[in-house]
Amino acid sequence: MTRIGIIGNGVAATTAIREIRSKNQDVEIDVFTDERHSFYPRPNLIDLIANRRTIKETIRYDIDWYEKNDVDLFLSTPVFQIDTARMAVISTSEDYERYDSILIAVGCRPFIPPFEGLDKNNVHVIRTLDDALDIREAVKGSGREIVIGGGILGIELAAAMKEVGGDPIVVDYENRLLPIQLDLQGSNVLAKQIEKKGIQLLTGYECRGITGEEDATGIISKQGDEIKGDLVVIATGVRSNTLIAKNSGIDFHHGVTADDHMQTSAKGVFAAGDCAQWNEKWYGIIPWATATSRVAAQNMLEFGSSKFEGITPSSQLQVAGIDLTSIGVVHPDSPEYETHVSVDMENGKYLKAVLKDGVLVGGIALGSRKVALKLRSLIMKGEKVEDHSSIFDDV
Repeated sequence: MTRIGIIGNGVAATTAIREIRSKNQDVEIDVFTDERHSFYPRPNLIDLIANRRTIKETIRYDIDWYEKNDVDLFLSTPVFQIDTARMAVISTSEDYERYDSILIAVGCRPFIPPFEGLDKNNVHVIRTLDDALDIREAVKGSGREIVIGGGILGIELAAAMKEVGGDPIVVDYENRLLPIQLDLQGSNVLAKQIEKKGIQLLTGYECRGITGEEDATGIISKQGDEIKGDLVVIATGVRSNTLIAKNSGIDFHHGVTADDHMQTSAKGVFAAGDCAQWNEKWYGIIPWATATSRVAAQNMLEFGSSKFEGITPSSQLQVAGIDLTSIGVVHPDSPEYETHVSVDMENGKYLKAVLKDGVLVGGIALGSRKVALKLRSLIMKGEKVEDHSSIFDDV
């Protein structure tokens, strides 16, 4: 009987399970995760910190889901290597052997800059459910929370802290928020709306370290400017988790290198999700995780049956309760692109359309779901837009 081992238990892993089971009910599936909880979407962690969800409500697939899908789930089982000759998964406790295919779906790890004082009490990162529980508890006893990082996670964290009575400040070394999803003008619109919610923002702040003796008392910049606070959360982005590939002699760069079938340099070993790099591309977004894992799953069942052809990068989010869609080319860097913008600073709307040869290839819709839907539809159609002003109709 065919046996498949899956390392990781996030979106890519559970999507692969569903894809496999939709085509084959008999293949054996083992799933390994270093966490003690079964699958939960990481965006749910913000709701957990804000007390909008319980632990039970945070978890999407409980143990029963794995049993119904005839999957053996190994919780609290960290895997650090694959023996590609034996097709064995090597965990810290024992080896699991004789797999026909293995999927690396371990996602990302938090990126932690080399700040001074990282070992002090009340310094946190967030990646797991247990991290979220620790932060939620720490907010209760804190006077002021410092969130280092002005990306989606940092802003969402600050909003959740504010919701449960915190007094957060978000600091970032960039001169704008969400530099991947927004340009400078869009960032300014978002910043004004966030500050209206009582969240303080400080951009252009280059943190050097965390102050205090045993407990964190704040942060200090490279210029010597201090910010006081007794809880520090580092949310400075993520990096693809390539440790298993490195330990196993599997090729990796920014992520675990995969071909058009999502197979790695080791025959029978596949990669998908945030840890996978394809054609020099890597995205830490859900559409990337689901698309790559479906292709990997199909090829684990029947190699050559599916090819990955990339995605149009798209983020559809709520940032501190504000709708944001960023899709395709949003930072055009050559004169062949034509850009049109609509700004409503007071009402928190920023709309951007990027065209090439008259065809919409990207855009931003902050504060308008209607325009977001229109952007997505026009990009998918790939047709010429005769009247660019119509893109922003029905605002």
